[in-house]
Amino acid sequence: MGGEPCFFAGDFNVIRSDIERCGGRPRNRVAIDEFNKWIHQGGLLEMNSQGGKFTWCNGQQGLSRAWAKLDRVLLDANFLSLFPTAHCLYLPRTTSDHCPMVIEFLSDPFSYGSPPFRFQQMWVEHPDFMTLVQTIWSESVIGSGLFKLATKLKKLKVALRVWNKSVFGRTNTQIAILEDKIENLENLLQRGWDADIERELVRTSNELSSWRIREDIRLAQMAKIKWRMGGDRNTKFFHVWLSNKKHRKIHQLRTSNGLEFNSPEAIHLGAVDYFSDFLQRSNPVREVPDLSSLISSVINDEDCVRLCGIPSLVEVKEALSTIPINSSPGNGSLSEEDVTWW
Repeated sequence: MGGEPCFFAGDFNVIRSDIERCGGRPRNRVAIDEFNKWIHQGGLLEMNSQGGKFTWCNGQQGLSRAWAKLDRVLLDANFLSLFPTAHCLYLPRTTSDHCPMVIEFLSDPFSYGSPPFRFQQMWVEHPDFMTLVQTIWSESVIGSGLFKLATKLKKLKVALRVWNKSVFGRTNTQIAILEDKIENLENLLQRGWDADIERELVRTSNELSSWRIREDIRLAQMAKIKWRMGGDRNTKFFHVWLSNKKHRKIHQLRTSNGLEFNSPEAIHLGAVDYFSDFLQRSNPVREVPDLSSLISSVINDEDCVRLCGIPSLVEVKEALSTIPINSSPGNGSLSEEDVTWW
C-alpha cells in the first residue's frame, strides 16, 4: 500500500471464493472479483489462521442456515517482514453471529544453522567474476577426476562466499547509500550548476541502476520466480513472494507419539531422530514373488543393454546443457550458470 507496514482486519462482508461459504444463496460474483482485485493490486496477503473454517453464521434454522468466511486479516509485505509468524485465531461463536478473532503478533524466530550456498546470478554481471573463477579453477589439484572436480567446487564456493561479502555485501544497503548520495548531489546542483557534480550525478545514477538490477535478480532468484529482465521492475512483487514463503515455514512439529517441537533446533533434531529410528528399524523383508512373466516386453534387448550402460561424456554434456540457466540440477546448488563458468 505504501512505505509503512499496514494490515486490515475485521468483517469484510464478502468472500473470496465459493469454497468460503456453505448454504444460503450464491454470493455476488462481481463483489468477489472486486475484492480479490483490491487484494492483488495492494500486494496483500492473508494472515495464517486457526480455528473454524467459517467465521459467520446467519443463525437461521434448517435449510435456511448459511455459513461464510467474512472475517479475515490482510497484511502487506512490510508488515509480514516485521511479524512473519503472526497469525489469527477464530474462537467459537457465542451470542454474536461472528466468531471472535484474536490476532497474535510474533516477532521473527531466531535463525538456525548456517545458510546453504546459493549461486547468485547477479555475480555474472560483475567484471571481476570470470577472473575469480578462472583463478580458482586453474589451481593444481592432485587426485582422480571426480576428486579434482569436488575439490575445485569446494574451493570455488569458499572463494565466492568471501568475494560476495567483500564486493556486494548487502545490495539493499548499497542501494540506500547511492540513493542518499544522489539526493545530496541534486541538492548541490539546485544551489548552482557545476560540471564535476553533474558528471558525478550521472555516474552515481548509472551505478544505482546496476545495483537495482542486481537486487531484482537476487530477489527473483530467492522467490524462485521466472522473470524476464526486459520487463518492469517487480521489487514489490518479489518481496511479497519472499514474505509469503517465510509465512509458510514450519514453526511446530508434532510426532505420532504426541511429542511437540516448537523451536527450529528442536524441529531439526526431532526430524533427524525420527528418520534415524525409521531407517535403523529391523523390519523383516517379505519375499516378493517373481512377477516378471506377467510383464510384457516393451523394448528389444539391444535397447535394454544401451539403457543399462554407462552414459558417454557427450550424453552427460547434453543432459547438463538442457538444464535451464536459472535452475539447479539437485542439492548441489549448481545451475547452468556454474557450468558455463567452469
